[in-house]
Amino acid sequence: MKTGLMAAGIALLCAMGLAFASFAGPSVDTDGDTVFDVLDNCSLLANKAPADCDTDNDGYGNACDGDFDNNEATNATDFGKFVPDFKKTIDSGVGTDMDCNGTVNALDFGKFVTNFKSAKPGPSGLHCAGTVPCDL
Repeated sequence: MKTGLMAAGIALLCAMGLAFASFAGPSVDTDGDTVFDVLDNCSLLANKAPADCDTDNDGYGNACDGDFDNNEATNATDFGKFVPDFKKTIDSGVGTDMDCNGTVNALDFGKFVTNFKSAKPGPSGLHCAGTVPCDL
């Protein structure tokens, strides 16, 4: 008797779970990096692990976040934060290691220039992007 009730309860929970999941909509991966957009900290730039680091923990992956002072804009102030890290070749904790390889070099500068042109970080699919800390 208990087994039958347990099986019925599990079946009901599964049915309810499927019903709720249908409201979530389709899973989309715009940049093709195998990370669904809702979980992707750079939803327009392929940056799957290990290149998906977010050093400053603001919800934007380093690859698409040239906003080193977290003011939602990439500008000359951010360039001023990049230069010392570039000279030392070490990220000071603000995200200047944009390819997440452990050093700040010319490849990171190229990514920074691309981010500078866009003038803002992201986009990110994370609901907390733009806040520190942004944890799932």
